[in-house]
Amino acid sequence: MNQKFVIFVHAKEDEGAKAAHALLYAKELDEAGIEVKIVFDGAGVKSLAALSTNTDRPSHQLYLQLKDKGIIAGVCEFCSTAMGVQEQVLATGIVAMNEINGHPSIAKFVQEGYTPIVM
Repeated sequence: MNQKFVIFVHAKEDEGAKAAHALLYAKELDEAGIEVKIVFDGAGVKSLAALSTNTDRPSHQLYLQLKDKGIIAGVCEFCSTAMGVQEQVLATGIVAMNEINGHPSIAKFVQEGYTPIVM
């Protein structure tokens, strides 16, 4: 069975455990041979900014591993701008997604066979 998951991270910057668990789940799925992608959306764009800059946190290394493997698919362009983290997010090199009025398209992932998980 060819299962694929996309994790939409909406966890705010003060919900670091939730964002970290999204990364842990993605790592576990990947290591089990299950295709997985992560999209930072809504308040989750602030979590991405924190993950990318808080280099002393264990979740930073996990973020880098997943980014290097191409598991982090993108970040919401609209939300990055609206929440004032566009500069930090652009510095990550992660793709800014804007298919639906500046936001990422969940339908595109579903059409490609991904089951969404929203955290």
